[in-house]
Amino acid sequence: MKDIDEINELLRPLARIGTDEPGGRAGGTRAQALFTDIIAQERQPTPVEPPRRRGDRHWARRTLLGLAASVVLALGVVLGPSLLGHGGGSATSYANSAVEIQKEADTYVARIKDPYADYQKFSEAFRALGLNVELRVIPVSPTAVGKIVRMGGNAASMDGLGSNVPFGAGKEPTDCDLADSGCFLTVTVPATLKGTSGLMHFELGRPAEPNESYANDWLPATRAGEQLAGAKMSGRTVGDVLAEVRKRGLTADFDLVTVHDGGYQVKPLAADQVGADWIVYKVASVRVGEVRLQVTPERNPALEYNQD
Repeated sequence: MKDIDEINELLRPLARIGTDEPGGRAGGTRAQALFTDIIAQERQPTPVEPPRRRGDRHWARRTLLGLAASVVLALGVVLGPSLLGHGGGSATSYANSAVEIQKEADTYVARIKDPYADYQKFSEAFRALGLNVELRVIPVSPTAVGKIVRMGGNAASMDGLGSNVPFGAGKEPTDCDLADSGCFLTVTVPATLKGTSGLMHFELGRPAEPNESYANDWLPATRAGEQLAGAKMSGRTVGDVLAEVRKRGLTADFDLVTVHDGGYQVKPLAADQVGADWIVYKVASVRVGEVRLQVTPERNPALEYNQD
């Protein structure tokens, strides 16, 4: 049976758990080592002792219960809420491998540590703080990086928030390069969301990986900061536009624009079906190095060719 010295020896590895594991990370190397050590010590054979008097058995039972409580406490400190259960409660911060969220004044600020992580990691962190928020970080064209591409919520999530709600997104520090350490995408949500029953959802733009399609492929490629920045494309012939596209080292695919009452629709079109004298209505960014030309066989009076 372990005495108090053995309990202290068992808990001593906790001193080696550093601040680089906020709240404890389940599955962390040091946490797992401590857990294994505890189990190993529990399984070691103990010598047979002579029978104790009735009072000794009560002492032994209390010692065993105290040891069990100490082990649970040790595991709680090291492994944190992810294994031992957690809720929003009064917690004001949470971190995992993908994101760190902290309460700052009347907002919660999420700093994205890994923008390519599974979106469930982001939502997990919000839920741990009692915030019913779903965050997806999606690939976008350059000018949408660090911006909220879409957001929404139901009546329950917006009820009682009032006007001037501090939702926001950006980079920290402002205009930093995400390839550098210490540069984070951020999302800010109001603290009044805590405890509401409705769901808020956000889509935050991140840089696209090679050959990864942009989720905001409707954005004009001629905007400042995009792949055809400054070029005038709308209303020109396909031949003229393709010359500019190739000059900038880009490739192109095509959509056919069909006008109908109240609007228009587009559908993919093979390059060999497009004539050089067709008219370009809009050019959109598709992925790194590629744009999409929306075209019509001839100039259509129902369309306004000023989409640059």
